[in-house]
Amino acid sequence: MRELQAYKQTEAYKIFTQKQSEKKQREDKPVEATVQPEEDTEKEADYPGFDIPIFTEEFLDHNKAREAELRQLRKSNTDYEQQNAILQKHIENMKAAVEKLEVETMQQRNNNLALQQHLDHMRATLTASFQNIPLPGSNEVPTLNTIDNYMTRLHSLLLDSTTRDREALVATVRELVGRLEFHG
Repeated sequence: MRELQAYKQTEAYKIFTQKQSEKKQREDKPVEATVQPEEDTEKEADYPGFDIPIFTEEFLDHNKAREAELRQLRKSNTDYEQQNAILQKHIENMKAAVEKLEVETMQQRNNNLALQQHLDHMRATLTASFQNIPLPGSNEVPTLNTIDNYMTRLHSLLLDSTTRDREALVATVRELVGRLEFHG
Protein backbone atom coordinates (compact mmCIF):
# COMPACT_ATOMS: atom_id res chain seq x y z
CA MET A 1 0.00 0.00 0.00
CA ARG A 2 2.90 2.35 0.73
CA GLU A 3 4.36 1.64 -2.66
CA LEU A 4 0.98 2.31 -4.26
CA GLN A 5 0.71 5.66 -2.45
CA ALA A 6 4.25 6.57 -3.50
CA TYR A 7 3.47 5.58 -7.09
CA LYS A 8 0.33 7.73 -7.12
CA GLN A 9 2.44 10.79 -6.33
CA THR A 10 4.82 10.25 -9.27
CA GLU A 11 4.69 11.90 -12.67
CA ALA A 12 4.29 8.48 -14.31
CA TYR A 13 1.03 7.91 -12.43
CA LYS A 14 -0.31 11.29 -13.49
CA ILE A 15 0.52 10.50 -17.12
CA PHE A 16 -1.08 7.08 -16.78
CA THR A 17 -4.33 8.45 -15.27
CA GLN A 18 -4.46 11.12 -17.93
CA LYS A 19 -4.12 8.49 -20.67
CA GLN A 20 -6.77 6.35 -19.01
CA SER A 21 -9.23 9.25 -18.91
CA GLU A 22 -8.48 10.10 -22.54
CA LYS A 23 -9.05 6.48 -23.47
CA LYS A 24 -12.41 6.45 -21.67
CA GLN A 25 -13.43 9.65 -23.44
CA ARG A 26 -12.53 8.13 -26.80
CA GLU A 27 -14.54 5.01 -26.03
CA ASP A 28 -17.55 7.07 -24.99
CA LYS A 29 -17.46 9.22 -28.15
CA PRO A 30 -18.29 7.80 -31.54
CA VAL A 31 -15.27 6.78 -33.51
CA GLU A 32 -13.86 9.75 -35.36
CA ALA A 33 -10.73 10.04 -37.34
CA THR A 34 -8.62 12.22 -35.10
CA VAL A 35 -4.95 12.88 -35.22
CA GLN A 36 -3.05 13.00 -31.97
CA PRO A 37 -1.19 16.18 -31.37
CA GLU A 38 2.59 16.06 -31.55
CA GLU A 39 2.75 16.87 -27.88
CA ASP A 40 1.45 13.38 -26.84
CA THR A 41 4.02 11.58 -28.94
CA GLU A 42 6.73 13.76 -27.43
CA LYS A 43 5.59 12.79 -23.91
CA GLU A 44 5.74 9.10 -24.81
CA ALA A 45 9.22 9.59 -26.24
CA ASP A 46 10.32 11.47 -23.12
CA TYR A 47 9.13 8.73 -20.72
CA PRO A 48 9.65 5.34 -22.39
CA GLY A 49 8.44 2.47 -20.24
CA PHE A 50 6.14 4.62 -18.12
CA ASP A 51 3.14 3.53 -20.12
CA ILE A 52 3.15 0.19 -18.26
CA PRO A 53 0.34 0.13 -15.73
CA ILE A 54 2.16 -1.62 -12.89
CA PHE A 55 -0.58 -1.43 -10.29
CA THR A 56 -3.52 -2.58 -12.37
CA GLU A 57 -5.52 -5.61 -11.34
CA GLU A 58 -4.20 -7.59 -14.30
CA PHE A 59 -0.60 -6.88 -13.29
CA LEU A 60 -1.24 -7.77 -9.66
CA ASP A 61 -3.01 -10.98 -10.69
CA HIS A 62 -0.12 -11.76 -13.02
CA ASN A 63 2.33 -11.19 -10.17
CA LYS A 64 0.33 -13.45 -7.85
CA ALA A 65 0.28 -16.18 -10.48
CA ARG A 66 4.04 -15.86 -11.03
CA GLU A 67 4.72 -15.99 -7.28
CA ALA A 68 2.49 -19.06 -6.91
CA GLU A 69 4.32 -20.69 -9.80
CA LEU A 70 7.66 -19.77 -8.23
CA ARG A 71 6.59 -21.29 -4.89
CA GLN A 72 5.50 -24.46 -6.68
CA LEU A 73 8.83 -24.65 -8.53
CA ARG A 74 10.76 -24.15 -5.28
CA LYS A 75 8.73 -26.92 -3.64
CA SER A 76 9.35 -29.20 -6.62
CA ASN A 77 13.04 -28.35 -6.49
CA THR A 78 13.18 -29.21 -2.78
CA ASP A 79 11.37 -32.49 -3.42
CA TYR A 80 13.79 -33.38 -6.22
CA GLU A 81 16.78 -32.54 -4.04
CA GLN A 82 15.43 -34.86 -1.33
CA GLN A 83 14.88 -37.61 -3.90
CA ASN A 84 18.41 -37.11 -5.21
CA ALA A 85 19.80 -37.37 -1.68
CA ILE A 86 17.87 -40.60 -1.10
CA LEU A 87 19.02 -42.00 -4.45
CA GLN A 88 22.62 -41.01 -3.73
CA LYS A 89 22.45 -42.88 -0.40
CA HIS A 90 20.94 -45.88 -2.22
CA ILE A 91 23.76 -45.77 -4.78
CA GLU A 92 26.35 -45.70 -1.99
CA ASN A 93 24.67 -48.70 -0.34
CA MET A 94 24.61 -50.56 -3.65
CA LYS A 95 28.31 -49.83 -4.24
CA ALA A 96 29.13 -51.16 -0.77
CA ALA A 97 27.05 -54.28 -1.46
CA VAL A 98 28.80 -54.80 -4.81
CA GLU A 99 32.21 -54.48 -3.16
CA LYS A 100 31.18 -56.96 -0.47
CA LEU A 101 29.92 -59.41 -3.13
CA GLU A 102 33.15 -59.02 -5.10
CA VAL A 103 35.16 -59.91 -1.98
CA GLU A 104 32.92 -62.92 -1.33
CA THR A 105 33.21 -63.97 -4.97
CA MET A 106 37.00 -63.80 -4.76
CA GLN A 107 36.95 -65.90 -1.58
CA GLN A 108 34.67 -68.46 -3.28
CA ARG A 109 36.99 -68.59 -6.31
CA ASN A 110 39.97 -69.18 -4.04
CA ASN A 111 38.03 -71.86 -2.15
CA ASN A 112 36.94 -73.50 -5.43
CA LEU A 113 40.53 -73.42 -6.70
CA ALA A 114 41.74 -75.11 -3.50
CA LEU A 115 39.00 -77.74 -3.75
CA GLN A 116 39.82 -78.35 -7.43
CA GLN A 117 43.48 -78.83 -6.56
CA HIS A 118 42.50 -81.24 -3.77
CA LEU A 119 40.22 -83.16 -6.18
CA ASP A 120 42.99 -83.37 -8.80
CA HIS A 121 45.42 -84.63 -6.13
CA MET A 122 42.85 -87.18 -4.96
CA ARG A 123 42.25 -88.40 -8.53
CA ALA A 124 46.00 -88.76 -9.09
CA THR A 125 46.42 -90.67 -5.82
CA LEU A 126 43.49 -93.02 -6.59
CA THR A 127 44.72 -93.58 -10.14
CA ALA A 128 48.18 -94.52 -8.91
CA SER A 129 46.81 -96.77 -6.15
CA PHE A 130 44.26 -98.65 -8.28
CA GLN A 131 46.47 -98.92 -11.40
CA ASN A 132 47.08 -102.63 -10.79
CA ILE A 133 43.42 -103.60 -10.16
CA PRO A 134 41.50 -104.17 -13.40
CA LEU A 135 37.69 -104.19 -13.19
CA PRO A 136 36.29 -107.73 -13.37
CA GLY A 137 34.58 -108.36 -16.69
CA SER A 138 36.11 -105.45 -18.63
CA ASN A 139 39.72 -105.50 -17.38
CA GLU A 140 39.61 -101.66 -17.41
CA VAL A 141 42.35 -99.90 -15.44
CA PRO A 142 41.99 -96.28 -14.29
CA THR A 143 43.60 -93.25 -15.90
CA LEU A 144 43.37 -89.60 -14.84
CA ASN A 145 40.60 -89.07 -17.41
CA THR A 146 38.58 -92.18 -16.46
CA ILE A 147 39.10 -92.39 -12.69
CA ASP A 148 35.62 -91.03 -11.86
CA ASN A 149 33.90 -93.59 -14.09
CA TYR A 150 36.25 -96.36 -12.86
CA MET A 151 35.43 -95.62 -9.18
CA THR A 152 31.67 -95.58 -9.92
CA ARG A 153 31.85 -98.98 -11.63
CA LEU A 154 34.06 -100.40 -8.86
CA HIS A 155 31.56 -99.24 -6.25
CA SER A 156 28.64 -100.88 -8.06
CA LEU A 157 30.64 -104.14 -8.43
CA LEU A 158 31.42 -104.13 -4.71
CA LEU A 159 27.74 -103.72 -3.86
CA ASP A 160 26.61 -106.39 -6.32
CA SER A 161 26.40 -109.68 -4.43
CA THR A 162 26.31 -111.82 -7.58
CA THR A 163 29.89 -111.09 -8.61
CA ARG A 164 32.07 -114.21 -8.27
CA ASP A 165 35.28 -112.78 -6.99
CA ARG A 166 33.55 -110.20 -4.85
CA GLU A 167 35.20 -111.19 -1.55
CA ALA A 168 38.71 -111.10 -3.01
CA LEU A 169 37.97 -107.74 -4.64
CA VAL A 170 36.59 -106.30 -1.40
CA ALA A 171 39.68 -107.43 0.51
CA THR A 172 42.03 -105.93 -2.10
CA VAL A 173 40.17 -102.60 -2.15
CA ARG A 174 40.13 -102.46 1.67
CA GLU A 175 43.85 -103.07 1.80
CA LEU A 176 44.55 -100.34 -0.80
CA VAL A 177 42.25 -97.78 0.85
CA GLY A 178 43.85 -98.49 4.22
CA ARG A 179 47.27 -97.65 2.80
CA LEU A 180 46.17 -94.45 1.06
CA GLU A 181 47.56 -91.20 2.39
CA PHE A 182 45.85 -88.03 1.28
CA HIS A 183 47.91 -84.92 1.69
CA GLY A 184 46.99 -81.40 0.64
